[in-house]
Amino acid sequence: MKQQLDFIAYIQRMLNEGDFTATYKFALLHAIADVCVEQPIAREQNELVIPLPTLAEKLILLYWHHAVPFSSEHTGEKALLKQNAGAQSKVISVLYECQQNNIRNLRQLKQSSYWKTAFNAAMATLKTGPLWRLQILAKQEECFLYPHTRHSQFITLNTGISNCFRRFYDLVVYLAKNAWLQKIQSIKQNQSLIGPQSQLHDFLFGTDRTVLVKAKPILVELQENLCFYCNKPMNNSIEIDHFIPFSRYTNDLGHNFVAAHSVCNNNKRDYLAAQYHRENWQQQNLVSYADTITSELSHYFYCDVDTSLAVSNWAYQVAEENGSKLWVGVKDRFINFKSSAEVISFPEMSATKDQFHEVLTSEKTNRNLVDNTQETLPYYPNLKIACGHFKTGDDSDVEYMDVPNCIGVRIDPDNHFLARASGHSMNGGKHPILDRQLLLLERITPDKAGSLQNITVAIERHDIGGESQYLLRDVKKVASGKYLLVAKNPDYDDLLADDNMRTFARLKHVFLEES
Repeated sequence: MKQQLDFIAYIQRMLNEGDFTATYKFALLHAIADVCVEQPIAREQNELVIPLPTLAEKLILLYWHHAVPFSSEHTGEKALLKQNAGAQSKVISVLYECQQNNIRNLRQLKQSSYWKTAFNAAMATLKTGPLWRLQILAKQEECFLYPHTRHSQFITLNTGISNCFRRFYDLVVYLAKNAWLQKIQSIKQNQSLIGPQSQLHDFLFGTDRTVLVKAKPILVELQENLCFYCNKPMNNSIEIDHFIPFSRYTNDLGHNFVAAHSVCNNNKRDYLAAQYHRENWQQQNLVSYADTITSELSHYFYCDVDTSLAVSNWAYQVAEENGSKLWVGVKDRFINFKSSAEVISFPEMSATKDQFHEVLTSEKTNRNLVDNTQETLPYYPNLKIACGHFKTGDDSDVEYMDVPNCIGVRIDPDNHFLARASGHSMNGGKHPILDRQLLLLERITPDKAGSLQNITVAIERHDIGGESQYLLRDVKKVASGKYLLVAKNPDYDDLLADDNMRTFARLKHVFLEES
């Protein structure tokens, strides 16, 4: 906590006490924050090594839109906004030349003969300017972020600093952009170009909406013309949404786009979507159609599954730490994002679960009328206890199945029932659970819950349409007091429990043979 407070104080001092004769330091601060977010989640106190070529590429990305003429009343480089009070930035001049030679995006630039010139210009600017001057405050060198080692090919963020950048990414980028904006406005040569300043921020830092249309036909096809959020036909009301909002992470990633109704998109705005939207996004964009998206969109956007996953993990981690609300659906429907023991330790039984208990009780009575000589239990063929991602199921159909006495579990007809496993996330470890195996489950009630630590449970949540979805996972309590839903198969990511989920049954036995 003290380091985080010191970090905020240092950034504030940097902006107040630093010497900003150009915009390069703001770009570098933005670039370092981006790199921290794009890394996989690691231990909070780790150092982070950032190669200088990575930062140089980030500078090119951040300055790309700045190399476009701002004023239609001037021609050539005179129409470009200056980044300092002297001569035009070498990076801006090189990128302007590239764009004048029909290079329209960074992918084309990397494949062209201009890339080496642009990269060298960015590296030279980085080394001779902001990299070793960013941490000069009130004329004194204070290396709070990283040591000054001028002869290396990388910088190493000090212990815990990358976590601070991740934690306060929104704030750092907001401060960097606004200071950058003010610097450009203050340069005398720019004032004749700018005129009304209301559009300057979008010009410098906005996304290129004309390029987003390239993603529309691909996403519409793979989503079968259904809105990503409400799962209803989109017809002609189609917009492209940044799943992780652009306001939170201001880079276009090809795997971050989804197609949505304009109503859903406008209602979601800059909020993070609920956890089950996130899981659907991961399944669609990072698993099922990852290769398709890369193939179709890499000409226009940066496409990398690992980067998109890392950015989403960062965004949801910060949301959890801040206790943020997550967007569920239209009409401003939100849920709290908090993970606590209450999530797994059985909040009050909902009407749905009380009705489920009544179904079990009535089924016991009906079963005894049919056969009172051998123990049978209700079997739900449509329940689909998913071993993977949440799957929609219901208890609309029920059959009665004999249960062998040799399973080593005392059967309680009031609380036990049968369903099938579905998927492969629990297929691992010493006791794997295979797809389609029959499960014996014990219904959990608040007064007979017991400990769930390190046992396998069935978890329920409701999708946006109110339908029940079910998942099977092991429960593990972590040091923060929160709960992870752990897959036995290492190919599947663990899930962090949230208050949209509730446990309703514990696994008692897996039948080895399909019945």
